[in-house]
Amino acid sequence: MLSIWYDMIKPQLNYWQLAQKVKGDEDVGVKVCVRVQKSKLITRNAQRVAINLIFVDALGGRIHATIPAPYIGQLENYFTEGETYDVNNFVVRRYADMQHGRCFKNDIYIQLNHMTEVMVTGGVDYIQQHVFEFTDLDALYATAHEQKNLIDVVGILEQAGPLTHFRNRIGQEEPCVEFRITDMFTSARAFFYNEMAEEFHQAIQQANQHPIVVIISSCKPQMFSEEPNVTNFQATRFFINPNHEAVDDLRNALSVANAKQLTRL
Repeated sequence: MLSIWYDMIKPQLNYWQLAQKVKGDEDVGVKVCVRVQKSKLITRNAQRVAINLIFVDALGGRIHATIPAPYIGQLENYFTEGETYDVNNFVVRRYADMQHGRCFKNDIYIQLNHMTEVMVTGGVDYIQQHVFEFTDLDALYATAHEQKNLIDVVGILEQAGPLTHFRNRIGQEEPCVEFRITDMFTSARAFFYNEMAEEFHQAIQQANQHPIVVIISSCKPQMFSEEPNVTNFQATRFFINPNHEAVDDLRNALSVANAKQLTRL
């Protein structure tokens, strides 16, 4: 499956309005403007199943969008990472009640189709590069039991284990890395598998700012050995020391805590 993540700019209709408008599956003629944020190729049994997308509107609202397999050939080449586009004509659908693994809390998603129109727009530079909705680490226990949607977390890297390997259910050896992050109040375990484990291990070795602050977007909360943790899913991304206010807040909190510690000595 080919997964592409997008930022959405200047929608004619924001996602809250879409949610109010849609009662079931509904064709929507609204035009939106999107910037391609990231692309990642994922295959399932050597077949491309869909293109998964995340749209972010001018108000910071986010929505999952998808291009089903029959329309991949028609639409995938319209999008280039970093470019901006006008997108018109799509269907808004509601998730099934028991559907798990949603990118975030939302009842609806966008489905592109053969009627969808995509045009390069360009010249859009004022949208936030990344939009997150962080879950506090002390809320992981409840979130892991719900297991309905993916979450965003941010934390200071406390410790990281070595890159190891395990055998999956079909006997293939795959890489894995375990690490812990803290938000200054709660510490949480995290596990990355497959290519993301290798990418994360390399990224923290190359980081030039310490302590390392990590943002993990669209990760899966789960329980392991009676302890909540997060792990990577198809839509997961990680960011090492990104330029984001949540990262600045953590660094400032750590500096204050260290200064108080020194005054007590």
